[in-house]
Amino acid sequence: MHKFTFIGLFLIFLSWQSLAQQGDVQVNLGFDAGITLNDYYQNQFPAGFGGSIKGLMGASTSGQLSLTGNYLYFPIDAPLPTGENLSLHLIPVLAGYRLNFQPFFLEPQLGGAVFINRFKNAPTTYSESQLEFAFAAELGYAMESLELSLRYQHAGPSPFHLGLLGIRAAYILTGR
Repeated sequence: MHKFTFIGLFLIFLSWQSLAQQGDVQVNLGFDAGITLNDYYQNQFPAGFGGSIKGLMGASTSGQLSLTGNYLYFPIDAPLPTGENLSLHLIPVLAGYRLNFQPFFLEPQLGGAVFINRFKNAPTTYSESQLEFAFAAELGYAMESLELSLRYQHAGPSPFHLGLLGIRAAYILTGR
């Protein structure tokens, strides 16, 4: 319950700050790839890939409010009998504040992530999902219409949390 209260207060703070924002709005689409860092996921789902969309709104001359949505797919790294499949799907939504140090940026983020475990055993499919608190820190480089970044992302409670080291290449659609 404390996590949701903290997230709610953080989002209210971001909304309040955005009312007084000045500057441009930016949207970018990206390709994400990552490797898991903790043993629980590293043995079964060592690497994943997916896509993301990020919106940025100028809040000051050196910072921007951000809202990021990702989808990451982690296939199992183990042989399964024919017709069976096990995968992890991660859908984080994170709000943050980007500090711009042209051309570099640092972006801490807070939010939530939906974990979906999907098991397919022909002809049936079973899925289980849960919502968990998530945070991330992204360090990147922005060019005219391209962003490249490295991110550490953490979601879920210990000992079954997902620590992820990810890379992101994004095309800036609008702004700048």
